[in-house]
Amino acid sequence: MELKKVAGDRPVSGQYLIIENQLRTAKNGSSYLAMKIGDNSGEMAVKIWDADEVLYNRLEVGRVIEIRNIQPKIFKDQVQLEWEGRNQDAFQLVPDSKVDYARFLPQSPGNLATCWDFLVETVAGIQDPFLRQILNSFFTDETFKERFIRVPAALKRHHAYIGGLLEHTAGVTALCKAAVDYYPLIKRDLLLTGAILHDIGKIRSYKIEKGFDGTDEGKLMGHLILGVEMVQRAIRETAAARQEDHDNGLSLLHLLVSHHGIMEWGSPVEPLTLEACILHHADNMDAQVTKFLTIIRSQEGNNQWAPYDPGLGRSIFLGS
Repeated sequence: MELKKVAGDRPVSGQYLIIENQLRTAKNGSSYLAMKIGDNSGEMAVKIWDADEVLYNRLEVGRVIEIRNIQPKIFKDQVQLEWEGRNQDAFQLVPDSKVDYARFLPQSPGNLATCWDFLVETVAGIQDPFLRQILNSFFTDETFKERFIRVPAALKRHHAYIGGLLEHTAGVTALCKAAVDYYPLIKRDLLLTGAILHDIGKIRSYKIEKGFDGTDEGKLMGHLILGVEMVQRAIRETAAARQEDHDNGLSLLHLLVSHHGIMEWGSPVEPLTLEACILHHADNMDAQVTKFLTIIRSQEGNNQWAPYDPGLGRSIFLGS
């Protein structure tokens, strides 16, 4: 059974990826497991009561669990699964050799080929030869493409699915294109180059194995620094190949380091150019809209309100 189809009316059986697992202490002093399982349709919370450390170690993140006939329960307007730790018939672990992990990871709901073609077309339309050569140094690299079209844009908050980075980049680029058509004085090629490259460090920050995870260099350095390093190298190599420097090199790097907008959101500096201001808001808009779309797409039935979403911190109105 797909998790998005789970309601409170019939038992759940199926194979699911263990995404999170924590050993916690209940109010009565007993230990329990607070888990999150998932498939490519969504995620769900699981509680295993009276669990011990042995069971916690068995149910490690990244393993696939086969659940058998567990009746869903409603907790704070959210459907979740619960069973007692001593219930040996509730589940079994699926051997790794028999698991196709791709089927358990969420996939982009959009057309990734269309997103890629849109970005390639945008790169081809960059008039500035220096900036276009920088972009081509990435987009003509098959190794780059392979990772760029698969990794998520985030591990949890937005576009946290296969193809998420590609989809998010296309969305931000489309918004920046619209801004170029409306607002005067924008340096078009600079803004669009920044939009395409703003999250490029995530191809080195995230990895897909048994689930989505951060790489060592991603955890230790972060995607902003990795992205700046990648683009800075491309700027140097392009300058050497063309035997010229470029006035927009520093401005392009500023777009990368400032696109989070404010320091409280992890931005080393705040936007100090018109293009940086627009890129920040386009990036945030695409992320926020996708959070709403993810909730809307996950709904079944004709409810006017979606369940409370911890990521947004509110319940959104669906209408009729």
